[in-house]
Amino acid sequence: MKKLIFLFLLLPLTVTGQNIASLKFVDARELMLINKGFSDTELYYSRLPKNLKGNVRQAVWDLGLNSAGIAVRFATNSKCIGAKWTLLNDFHMSHMPGTGIRGIDLYTLDNGEWKFIGVAKPTKKESQNIFIRNMDGTMYEYLAYLPLYDGVEQLAFGIDSMAVIQKPQAADLTTTDKKPIVFYGTSITQGGCASRPGMVYSSIIGRKLNCETINLGFSGNARMDFVMSQTIATIDASKYVIDCLPNCTAQILKDSAYRFLQNLVQVHPKTPVYMVENIYFPHFLRDKKSATDVAEKHQVWKEVYTKLKKEGYKNVHYIKSDGLIGNDYEATVDAVHLTDLGFMRLANGLLKHIKQ
Repeated sequence: MKKLIFLFLLLPLTVTGQNIASLKFVDARELMLINKGFSDTELYYSRLPKNLKGNVRQAVWDLGLNSAGIAVRFATNSKCIGAKWTLLNDFHMSHMPGTGIRGIDLYTLDNGEWKFIGVAKPTKKESQNIFIRNMDGTMYEYLAYLPLYDGVEQLAFGIDSMAVIQKPQAADLTTTDKKPIVFYGTSITQGGCASRPGMVYSSIIGRKLNCETINLGFSGNARMDFVMSQTIATIDASKYVIDCLPNCTAQILKDSAYRFLQNLVQVHPKTPVYMVENIYFPHFLRDKKSATDVAEKHQVWKEVYTKLKKEGYKNVHYIKSDGLIGNDYEATVDAVHLTDLGFMRLANGLLKHIKQ
C-alpha cells in the first residue's frame, strides 16, 4: 500500500482535458508584446536594434539577444494555460535557477493588481509546460515574462480547445498612454539571480507603477559605451535609470561617465535621469579592497553629478545606495547577485525616488 501511495505522488498532476497535449497553441506574436525598447531587432524577442550589430562590443550584442524584461500580455477564458518555447542557447548557470534563466512566469490581474500564479519550467531547448490548471473559465487578464538570461526564438501559449485568447481588454492597462522607464545596468539589472523572470527589479517596478519598463541590463558589460548612450536616447522614456557602477572601474567612470550622461540629459532635458550608486555588497564587510574601490567610484560618480548640476542640467538626480537592499546581509546569492528578497528591496528602494 505504501508503495502504491509513493508511486501516485510521483505521477504528474493532470486533470482530464488539462494536460499539455490537449491544449491548442497560439503564437505569442498575435498578442501584446510589452517592455521592448526597439522594434527593429534581430529576434522578435531580443532587446537591441539591428543597426548596433557590429557597432557595439560583441559581448553586449550577444547579451542583447536575451529576452530579459520582455513580456506578453493577453486575456483568455481558458481553464488551463501553458506555453511552448524554443530557446536560443539553453543556457545554464550554477548559481541561478533555471526558471529565472530560461523559464516563463505568469501573472494575472486581480482587482487592479498583478499577482503571480504560476511558472512554466524549462526542460530543454524546446520546452513545453503548464502554468496553471483548474481555473473557472472566466475571461481574465494575464502577463507572462520571458527568460532573463537566454533568448527566445519561438513562443506560443496553450489554452483549452474551446477557449479563446486575445489581446488584453483593460483600457487603463494597455500601456499605450504612458512612456516607459528605461533601465541601463549590469547583471543585476538583467536579472541575476532572480528565481523567475518577473522578479527582476525593473519588472517589479513596472507592475507597481503600471507602466512599461525597458530592461537594458548587460551582464558584466554595462561600461558606459557612448554608443549605448546614443541608443538609449532614441527611446522616448518617462525616466532613465543608470545603474551600471558594478561593471565600471573608477577609471572607466572618469573616461566615459560624463560624456555618456551629458548626451542623455541634453537629448532629453525635461526627462529625469537617475544616477544610482553601487549597492553595498555583503563581501564589502571583510573585503576592504573592494569596499575602497567602490568608495572611489562613488566619489567620481558624485563629481560627475555635481558637474552636470553646475552646468544647469536640472533633470539629473542622484540615488545613494544606503539601505537599497537592506542592511542585514541576506539579500544576495553570492554576496553580489540578488535573491528575490534583494530584488524586491531594491525595487522598493528605487521607487521611493523615481515615483515622484
